[in-house]
Amino acid sequence: KGGTEAINLVANGVGLSIQPGDEIIVTEMEHHSNIVPWHFLRERRGAVLKWAPIKDDGSLDMEAFAALLGPKTKLVAVTHMSNVLGTINPVAEITHLAHAAGARVLVDGCQGAVHAAPDVQAIGCDYYVLTGHKLFAPTGIGVLYGTAEALEA
Repeated sequence: KGGTEAINLVANGVGLSIQPGDEIIVTEMEHHSNIVPWHFLRERRGAVLKWAPIKDDGSLDMEAFAALLGPKTKLVAVTHMSNVLGTINPVAEITHLAHAAGARVLVDGCQGAVHAAPDVQAIGCDYYVLTGHKLFAPTGIGVLYGTAEALEA
């Protein structure tokens, strides 16, 4: 239906394979729609929720983000563009680093897709979600893009 439901769908699907101690990374600039599902997954499955910090200028601290990645990292959920700060995250770089650590990546494009058409092939993410109402579509319309591999997992 909408972007929030798309994130919830991924969280519920990914959640089936999450084991106690597995890690999910989000950033300090996420919209609550990209925090709450992972918080609930932490509660239900015993996952560890890690927070990537932002710098004083509002950008993601990429050095700190990279240091959070490890063998227990299963998913990185990151906004393409912050709804509060306007920060545009380097989602292709984030995806590359996460994949190198063996993690899947969900990009919340609900803000970013309004300003530029997302190129999911160039980003390389496993999932990309967006909401229609910010693109003048009726309420309740959203998009969940997923690679065939991610959707079959």
